[in-house]
This record gives sequence, C-alpha cells and structure tokens, in this order.
Amino acid sequence: MNDIELIYDKVKDKYNLILTNSFALNEGFEWDVPVIYGESQQGRFWLYADEDVPEPHGLEFVFSVEYEKRTWFRKRLKKYHTHWHPQTIEQAVKDVDEFMLGKHPFVK
Repeated sequence: MNDIELIYDKVKDKYNLILTNSFALNEGFEWDVPVIYGESQQGRFWLYADEDVPEPHGLEFVFSVEYEKRTWFRKRLKKYHTHWHPQTIEQAVKDVDEFMLGKHPFVK
C-alpha cells in the first residue's frame, strides 16, 4: 500500500472522497500518480505525492485546492487556486479533515 492509499484508508469512512490516479482525473497532471480527490463547501482538493520526492514518497505531499471567492469590486465569484506541502501522512490527514469540515484557514 502506498502513502496516498494509507491516507485514504484513514479518511475514507468520514468523507465522500475518491481515490484514483492523476490521468483518470483529466485535470492537467503530467505524470501518473495516485490522487485523493474531494469536494466540500470550501471547494475541491487533490492530494498526491510530490513528483520530486523519490520512492518511497512518505515525506512530502501536495495538497492542491481550487475554491471560489466573491470579489468585492464586481460582487461575483472568482476561482482561486493554491497549494501547500504536508510533510507527513499525519499532516496530510489533518489537512483533509480540516478542509472537509470547513476549518481550513486559507479561505477567508
């Protein structure tokens, strides 16, 4: 079992998430890697092992997020993207929990 599968195993019973691979998502990935995909009221996320970390991955992940925020000027929704790098499996699980529960502080 790879690290993404281990993370998925820890959160799959709590949230409606998908464990798939990057090419199946058709979201612009340039390499084939296992991905956890999820959506919440905050937006959507992709969690995968960093391409630059050699096997076994285990040390660094990418938590990529797309969310919408209302602009003050035109009062319309605009899409934003951000990402960060959880350093451990435990940090990645915590980020999934916070994102899915709407507690992640990046969306204000």
